[in-house]
Amino acid sequence: MADTSVTAQTIVDNSVSRRKDVDKTNWGDSELLAYLNKAIDNIGMMLIYLESELAITEGAITPTATQQFTLSGNLDNFWAMSREGVYFLAVETPLTPVVYGAKIRNKSTETATYPTSFYVTSTALGLIPVPASGATCISASALKCRYFARPTTLTLASTMPYKNVFNESASLFMDSVAALRDDMDMAAYQEARNVLESLVLKVVKYRNPIGPKALPEKG
Repeated sequence: MADTSVTAQTIVDNSVSRRKDVDKTNWGDSELLAYLNKAIDNIGMMLIYLESELAITEGAITPTATQQFTLSGNLDNFWAMSREGVYFLAVETPLTPVVYGAKIRNKSTETATYPTSFYVTSTALGLIPVPASGATCISASALKCRYFARPTTLTLASTMPYKNVFNESASLFMDSVAALRDDMDMAAYQEARNVLESLVLKVVKYRNPIGPKALPEKG
């Protein structure tokens, strides 16, 4: 199942909502798809909290003699960096994550070998110290990044993400929200989200023998 291509259309067609409404007079495909995308967005955010490998995307940046590299075009749809997620391929020792203030303190200090730490702004990934012209990292190694990307918005023809692990959970959430649509009951909607969170936690727990982090408490 993990390597099988399952489309969003298949999830919609096999849902309880569609079985109850074969003629699509109550819930059209586009409406159910919107609820399915809401489920995937919630799952994606939870996987970031849980630091799950299921949601990690890998990218690479070609180092140059500059400090900052734009996220767009290098690490597309960037949401968050994974733990120990930035390293030079030739070194394979993760760079240390630091706050933007470290850039200010570093000023224009350069390195002829490899930067040792990184920071992330709203639009860029930066390195400290700054790679000097001709630095070893420029000629010898790619900068590898393991990060959490924003889930791609599904169309009906899209393949379901996360190796189909959460297809049933997402379908259940989609059906629950569809059934609640006319009531506008926010307490019931929150309960549907709680059920989705519980299912995701169980899946991640059993996939990772170390066990997931606890979710942050709800405010």
